[in-house]
Amino acid sequence: MLKESRSRTARDLAHILPICTIVALAIQGCSGSPTPTSRDYPIPDKLCDVEVEPEKLTEIFPAGKTIETVGDGVSRYGWVASGGRCTVFIDDNPAISVDSFGSTDEPQSSGPRTPGVEPYLQFRNFDLAVADSEIVDSSEYEIRIWKNFAAIHIPCAQPSGMGYSGMNIAIDLRENENRDFSDVLKDIIEPYALDRIAKMGPEVCDRP
Repeated sequence: MLKESRSRTARDLAHILPICTIVALAIQGCSGSPTPTSRDYPIPDKLCDVEVEPEKLTEIFPAGKTIETVGDGVSRYGWVASGGRCTVFIDDNPAISVDSFGSTDEPQSSGPRTPGVEPYLQFRNFDLAVADSEIVDSSEYEIRIWKNFAAIHIPCAQPSGMGYSGMNIAIDLRENENRDFSDVLKDIIEPYALDRIAKMGPEVCDRP
């Protein structure tokens, strides 16, 4: 009787152990790299060196614990005045990128030769189709909005000290959460771009 009981116990354990193993692995997998559900860092009052009211940026900053900005901000004499890229990392993952680049009529200069958002996207190798964008008719500038990307082209007064016919600026959220940010991008892209150009100095792109 005792021998039969031990045999039955062994058989029961043989059935139970694989189940326990699966449950343990599932728990381990869930607890290994949990997705942050809260924002534990302060929203900055600057996005890549340009002051912005934090409440306007709330929606585009994802949940996470740490924040770090990598790349050039805006400087009167820095190379970013003629083009540059800045990325905000949340928990070491890229979340927000800002790109600036001037259009130019100078044959020896680097930059889109034709003014407008589409030549800028092509020159900077942004894999986006203008046909998929929404144009903002209420602005005097060319502004195009995708669900997670916004680009604007602002003409420069001639002659620009840097030889620019226009300045192109983009806010890129494609590495951010898979959400539709088009409404907030419509709201911030123009004032943000104008403030960014103003910090570059009049010799870069003085608006008409």
